[in-house]
Amino acid sequence: MFTLFPGLLLSAALTLTGIQPMPTPHPTPTTTSTEEVTAVDAQYEAVAAPYPPAVQDALTKVRKSGGHTIVRAKGKSYVVIGAGQRPTGGYQLVADQVRRTGPHGFTVSVHVKAPAPGAMKIQVISYPTLVIALPDQQAQVTVQMR
Repeated sequence: MFTLFPGLLLSAALTLTGIQPMPTPHPTPTTTSTEEVTAVDAQYEAVAAPYPPAVQDALTKVRKSGGHTIVRAKGKSYVVIGAGQRPTGGYQLVADQVRRTGPHGFTVSVHVKAPAPGAMKIQVISYPTLVIALPDQQAQVTVQMR
């Protein structure tokens, strides 16, 4: 009896609210000249530890001071970004967008996400960092931090 009730309740809720299909994006033909370079979203990977040794060394350098550096290892370009010192835990670096701007050009847009107002935070100095791997070992990267 009790296992039947949640299923009936769910069925009734779906019947009353209706189910809307997700729209499927349709490709649209575009024409670009060979001289014009358009920015398009690029493939990237947010990398977690353990890092390659060269990336770990770069992470140690940008962790406290902030900024970014590029490390080329294992056929990839690693973008190592640090936000510098923060007064509590709960801060994160978030990649908003990674765009390809040319044959080897990339623009990475990131922002520092602060903990929610009123949220419980660990009372320790933190150093938010982010490591992004790009599939191009010759990548020329511009980082925009806001």
